[in-house]
Amino acid sequence: MDELINYHCIDWKKLLIIKAKSLKITDQECYVLLLIMTMKDIQMKPINPQNISKLSSMSLKRIDQTLLSLLDKHIISRKRGQLHLDPLYDLLLEQQSQPEKEANLVSIFENAFGRSLNQMELEIINSFKNQGYDDQMILDALNESVKSGVINFRYIEKILDNWAKYGVKKRYAPMQQTSKKEIEQSIKDLKWWEKDENE
Repeated sequence: MDELINYHCIDWKKLLIIKAKSLKITDQECYVLLLIMTMKDIQMKPINPQNISKLSSMSLKRIDQTLLSLLDKHIISRKRGQLHLDPLYDLLLEQQSQPEKEANLVSIFENAFGRSLNQMELEIINSFKNQGYDDQMILDALNESVKSGVINFRYIEKILDNWAKYGVKKRYAPMQQTSKKEIEQSIKDLKWWEKDENE
């Protein structure tokens, strides 16, 4: 695939427009991806929200939300502060199966809060991800705050900090179910005379 990219054998823009709907890429996300591709073509660097906004009438906030959505869907990736289109190229060529659709954190948070998130709140979610929390753990912390009736980012951050402090990797570990018969059988099978008296 590297050869195809390096020698410009594929018209990625046309391929994106044709396959966007089947990959569940929204029109707005498609537009931003086309802008990023154009910036790469004209060697405009760095590719960041501020430079994207120079080519678009979209607000910086909307560009940030769109990029965050693309990152959540694993359509683009970010390495060393730069945006990369390699995951998109893989999807367009269908070399890899599409990863399981991960929950869109922004929309779930907006549903929980009952309103749109502001720029600072989007950055807080982004900082959770940058600190190494996976989407499921962030959602578990949100659910915990909803159950407690304290729905704010400071509380969610405290929950995540506590889990990190005590080494909790997954909030809700599956519990092994033990039936009453198994317990009764283990009591019957207990050989108390073999137990060491020091235990």
